[in-house]
Amino acid sequence: MNPQDSRPAMLLLYSFVFTLGVILTAPYYLWRLRGRLTALTDWRERFGFLPARFQRTERGAIWIHAVSVGETLAVSNLVRALQQRYPDRELFLSHVTTAGREAGEARLPGVTGRFLLPLDWAMCVRRAFRRIRPALLVVVETELWPNLLDVARAQGTRILLVNGRISNRSFPRYRLVRPFMRRVLATIDRICAQSEGDARRFRSLGAAENQVVVAGNLKFDAQPPRLGEFAQHLSRALTAAGRAPVIAAASTMAGEEELFLSAWEKVRQQYARALLILAPRHPSRFEAVAALLAAKGLSFIRRTSLAPEPLQLMSQIAPTDVLLLDTIGELAGLFELADAVFMGGSLVPTGGHNLLEPAYWGKPILFGPYMHNFRDVAQLFLAKNAAVEISDAQELGRALVELLRAPERQRQLGEAARSVLDEQRGATERVLKILAEWLDSPVASGRVNERTAE
Repeated sequence: MNPQDSRPAMLLLYSFVFTLGVILTAPYYLWRLRGRLTALTDWRERFGFLPARFQRTERGAIWIHAVSVGETLAVSNLVRALQQRYPDRELFLSHVTTAGREAGEARLPGVTGRFLLPLDWAMCVRRAFRRIRPALLVVVETELWPNLLDVARAQGTRILLVNGRISNRSFPRYRLVRPFMRRVLATIDRICAQSEGDARRFRSLGAAENQVVVAGNLKFDAQPPRLGEFAQHLSRALTAAGRAPVIAAASTMAGEEELFLSAWEKVRQQYARALLILAPRHPSRFEAVAALLAAKGLSFIRRTSLAPEPLQLMSQIAPTDVLLLDTIGELAGLFELADAVFMGGSLVPTGGHNLLEPAYWGKPILFGPYMHNFRDVAQLFLAKNAAVEISDAQELGRALVELLRAPERQRQLGEAARSVLDEQRGATERVLKILAEWLDSPVASGRVNERTAE
């Protein structure tokens, strides 16, 4: 049987399994969204009903899909470059999470429109395509939604996967359904992998040899925001209150804050005026982390409770042990204030988070043993002596104290981290060169007929 002939049946099976999954997980997500059930616009977008103002009569728009905050920040330079080089192309940005959408609003305010990605049912996806009529779909990392890609292919939309990666955890699962993955990957015109290892994994799942290129990691090109007004006030308040050193625990996950706080006690014993900036990864956990800090008897203040007036801010910071960052989008700009950064998601087996934002500011970085979602970046930093890996919370406490006692070691780690970042830049330009093959032509390019005829 021709593989293409079996593809509709496989998509039907996938759609059935996807529907079953939605039904089974709906109670959990309804509970998580219990404070947002009135957000009718969100629900409409999930079913493909995009705002009427998005309606386009001609093809030519660019649709970029970035699932959440990290992917949005990674692709921000690419979005700006596309806006500058192709001002006649309208650009739409979609996300899976509301946090990703908020990050896009803060960092990329100039896009034509933004929306939440429709659920991966063909009818929902088709509604979105009929509304914005994109000529190009750019998918960030590994958002391989089969119906989304299949509808894009049928509509004649070019598809580019950028920052492509396959984690250690995902790869065995994909291999179990390799025939299906081969057909999903076949819908994509070009796959820009982060590393040669990722490229090999895509090829082993069935991607064609000439379909995959190693373009590098777009996150190396991202530039975190400089100190905003709040961060400037906070910097002055820290100095005036004599609060130092400052440690940032970034993007912590469930179960990790308690582990980190045991390490933090070792720092406080040696540095009575130290301040911890604690930034949980998910907004839904802000209340739980606040309750944990209260239960441990720690003096803390929430970011949302800080006064905007500098003198009052200083009086709030002076007696505080922990600043709980209960906002979205401010962490990247606060790394500049830190003397050392612990990257969360790595003391618990959730896969770690991006090391590149603190590296941009030349900060010494520590992380735990669970960095499998960022394995190549973590290995690169360790090979260049640009970060410190610890095995558990007890070792983390010792490592932080030793690091704070050695300013020269801090400087060396920070400089090495920034050097790694500088050496690895250039992915954005490599992706733009590939896109130029399709975009350096009139908006109405006739691509629909060409792709439909394939």
